[in-house]
Amino acid sequence: MTSRTSRHRADATPVGRHTRRLAAATFAAGVGTALALAGCGTGMITQTSTQVAPVPGVNADVGQVGLRDVTIVYNGPAGYPAGADAPLVVRIFNNGSTPVTLVRVSAELATSVTLVGAAQVITPSQLPPVPTGTPAATPPPATQTGPTATTSPETSPTPSPQPPPSPTTPPPAAGPVSITIPPQSFVLLVPGEASSGFLQLNGLKQALVPGASTNVTFTFDDGSTTTLPVPLGPPGSPVPRGTPVVGTEPLQPGP
Repeated sequence: MTSRTSRHRADATPVGRHTRRLAAATFAAGVGTALALAGCGTGMITQTSTQVAPVPGVNADVGQVGLRDVTIVYNGPAGYPAGADAPLVVRIFNNGSTPVTLVRVSAELATSVTLVGAAQVITPSQLPPVPTGTPAATPPPATQTGPTATTSPETSPTPSPQPPPSPTTPPPAAGPVSITIPPQSFVLLVPGEASSGFLQLNGLKQALVPGASTNVTFTFDDGSTTTLPVPLGPPGSPVPRGTPVVGTEPLQPGP
């Protein structure tokens, strides 16, 4: 009986070892597969890596010029009817070492595009300097010395003649597009800002409502050109919501 038990244990020992070795090999293979899959995923471009924050307008780079935040000015929930004029908001940057001139602008849904007023070109020398040091103290007001002035008897002041009212300043006239931007400078074409001209879409061929856009082409004197799908910009302030209408009729009893 003792020899049979010893023989049985001796026969079972290799099988147990083989089973344990097979389980260890299977676990190692599974871990290796998981690491391989994880390694393959590390080099892939995820969807979130290509997402950018939404902006109102469109941007483009053409040659040494950069166009930034190009939009059509918001005109209310109804937008612009056909035949109306719509101003643009454009910021143009010259990142090169030579001047560049915007010579022509056209739009798919407009009969023409013109420059209204004078363009505001900002050069590096016009940028405000960075303040350094502490500002000088304001000197105290001078103390009056000498004899006290005598008070003269009251006399009725003579009314001064009023200047005639100045005539209303007419709006700036529109003209062809020709804007030269020096190197390392930029131009602001923003309607409503002081001393700033802007581009205007004249005679819209169809209505332009919120959510719509039109292709606008910018051409420069160096031969570079780009076409942008310019959208109607968002409102500058939240649009008020309408008051919900609640029915006042009494409910009719069912059959």
